[in-house]
Amino acid sequence: MASEIIELSGHIIDSWTLPRAWDIIMDRGGDFLIQEIQVGKHKSEPSYVRM
Repeated sequence: MASEIIELSGHIIDSWTLPRAWDIIMDRGGDFLIQEIQVGKHKSEPSYVRM
């Protein structure tokens, strides 16, 4: 089974980037494991995820 590390950063939650990435992975029959996630606590702070 192939695997790949994906990293996203920025406003990935409020822009729906992270949920859309999950949808794409699952729609293509994949699965994901969150290795690290950091959520910005203020609007000016970016979030980060490695999966």
